[in-house]
Amino acid sequence: MPLKAPRSINLADDDDDDDLSQYSKAPDSDDRDIEMYAKAVAEFKVTWQKQKKDKERKFMKTAQAELDAHVERKQAQVREIMKHMEETYQEFLSTYAAIEDKTREVMVKIIDAQKTLVALSVRKHQETVELTSNLEESQLDSIQQIKQTCWDVTDMMEAFMKV
Repeated sequence: MPLKAPRSINLADDDDDDDLSQYSKAPDSDDRDIEMYAKAVAEFKVTWQKQKKDKERKFMKTAQAELDAHVERKQAQVREIMKHMEETYQEFLSTYAAIEDKTREVMVKIIDAQKTLVALSVRKHQETVELTSNLEESQLDSIQQIKQTCWDVTDMMEAFMKV
């Protein structure tokens, strides 16, 4: 902070008392000027700090309001996304349940068809075994008849040969 330059003393005057009184008054005046200047600087500094704090408060208030608004918007977006996700998940669950129901229905039909097929296969196998058994008996009877016929033919040939 610049200091005020002391007043110059006029030595050209012949009036020594006047010079002394002027010289003695100068420091008092300078001290008062310095004090006033210091007070003005202090007041300016206080005012400036108050204004700075007010600006900072306003800035913080504005920034907080903007931040709150931004957070609120983002929270709303998150809520919308969560709602959409929940709807999509519920739709998935419904679709999945419907598919599972159809799958179970098809599996039940397949199991019923397999049971029917097993029953038919067992019956067919039994019929085949019975038919095979009957066929074997018929074959044995036929072979027995052929054998008997062969003996009869042989006996007749022997009888004709004797005659």
